[in-house]
Order: sequence, then C-alpha cells, then structure tokens
Amino acid sequence: MKLESDTKYDANFTAGGLLHHEFSVLKPIILSEHFEEMIKVEETANMFIGLKTLGARKRILAEIRRRHKNTPADFWNQYYNWSAKEQNLGLFYLCLKTYSLALELQLEVALKKFKTGSSLDAFDIKMRFDEIASHNEDFASWSELTLDKLNTQFRKILKDAGLLKKGVLSPPMGISNNFWEYFNQRNERWFKEACFID
Repeated sequence: MKLESDTKYDANFTAGGLLHHEFSVLKPIILSEHFEEMIKVEETANMFIGLKTLGARKRILAEIRRRHKNTPADFWNQYYNWSAKEQNLGLFYLCLKTYSLALELQLEVALKKFKTGSSLDAFDIKMRFDEIASHNEDFASWSELTLDKLNTQFRKILKDAGLLKKGVLSPPMGISNNFWEYFNQRNERWFKEACFID
C-alpha cells in the first residue's frame, strides 16, 4: 500500500486501540444489515457496549463506524470465525486502513526498524512525528499531549496485535495460513508484509 505525499492526518486514532472487546460485544450489530440504525440506537440504549457515559459511547462508536466503513464486504463473517489472535490482527488491519497516520508509522517506522533488526520505542515514533511536522503545518500544530497519546496508542496496538514484545518487533505467532490467504485473495498482500512476514 502506498502513502500519498499530501496525506491528511487526524488524531482519532487515540480512541480505544484495537477495540477487540467492543467489536466482540457488538457482534449482533456488526453483522446486522441494519448496522447504521442499530449503532445509533446503541449510543443511547447502551445494551451491548456497557460504557457508562454518553460521551465515551459516542466517541468509541464513532470509531467503530469509521472502521466498519473500511471493511471488505465479507470481512466480518470471516472475523468472527478467527481465533482471538487473528481477530486482533484483523483489527490491526482495519486501523491501518482507517488511519493514515497508523499506516505511515507501520510502513515507515516499524517495518523499516524490523528489517534492520532493531527494536522500537517511543523515541522512534517521536522522530517520525518530527519529520511529518516539518512538512505538514496542520500536524505541526498538534499538542504534545496529543502526540504522546498517539505514540503510546500506536505501540499498544502493536503489542495487542502480537507484533511488539518488550520493545522487540516480531512476526505474529500462531496465525493460520487461512488467515493470510484471506488478505492475499483480496489483493491486500501488503498487509502480510506490514506484519513482518515475507
């Protein structure tokens, strides 16, 4: 997958990480033909997600909507048949598809560090942020607090996806060939490489 030079970034990536628990409890809504109607009802009804405040529900459900829009038609039927590890990787894929900043960090920082046998830490991400800020005025205006949250959240999703263990980047373990074949068949082979697999 190629990055566009005039990419627009947003900080919505700070909301919730992979959201594995949320996508699990929302299964009836995710699989429904009436997804949009039901997710709106969930904002106020709080029947599945179980978040106490309306503000928190709105924020998380907004990100679930965004990621849902970026899924191939048959993604969710596959997703709910995958193991928990594979589901986390599938959600990582959705993050890369949804958030251009996450994709850039994965391809331009994590993947390059992995290929050189290096570890990954907060400083590596910060260096990339400085580079982006040098040619993107909007990004340069973001607060240090926002950048710190993004930095932490990105490394957390790498851990949750099984790609970062104690600062060391490594391919995910215990993933079936059928999982990777799903992406190969949909011309999404870039994702396998993004997960450090040749």
